[in-house]
Amino acid sequence: MQGTSQVDSGITKEGRIPLGFGDLYASAGDHIGHFYQSSEEEKTVLVSFVKAGIEAGQKCVCLMGAGSKHLELREALADAGIDVEHAIASGQLVFDEGKSQPEELKQMLREAMLDIPDKYPLLRWVGVMSWALKKVPTAEMLMEWESHCNCVDDPAPIFLCQYELPMFLGNVVMDAMKTHPICVISGVIHQNPYYQKPEEYLEELRHRNATSLA
Repeated sequence: MQGTSQVDSGITKEGRIPLGFGDLYASAGDHIGHFYQSSEEEKTVLVSFVKAGIEAGQKCVCLMGAGSKHLELREALADAGIDVEHAIASGQLVFDEGKSQPEELKQMLREAMLDIPDKYPLLRWVGVMSWALKKVPTAEMLMEWESHCNCVDDPAPIFLCQYELPMFLGNVVMDAMKTHPICVISGVIHQNPYYQKPEEYLEELRHRNATSLA
């Protein structure tokens, strides 16, 4: 998915938004699953996605847990020329360790969207999904949140959810595929044939026993 000329907000005249990596474009409201094998690919995509948002004057929320990944992203953004401390102090760049309940995540999203579009033209919401391994009790609770991301009305963010495949059980990966209408695999963006509409998928969740993430 590609666009052409860009305007100052980082959105093309055709309404396309450069993701910042692989010459890929998306639209406001897109919920993208990034599925990969290596932490190196994770970092490359993550840094590029956030950097593109900051440079375009967009708001970026990063859910990635505590510890080394958070520090590595800050350092990589600084190395890429981003004034990280200013972005954080101004509220343009937000780091969070994630929440344990879907309703807490929904509330966090609602609060982030209060700045859109008056203060920032777009919200980029990225989750390095390993954050959920220590936070969210069940796969079903995480997938309830993932499904909710497909129901967010105007102003619509761009969601990017990063799943390092070796870290999750196979059934969790399949659930993640069902909740992301768009996927990035090996640097290529796809319309996902496994995607299920939220109402259909949530009904499926209601009839399942609780399962773990890893």
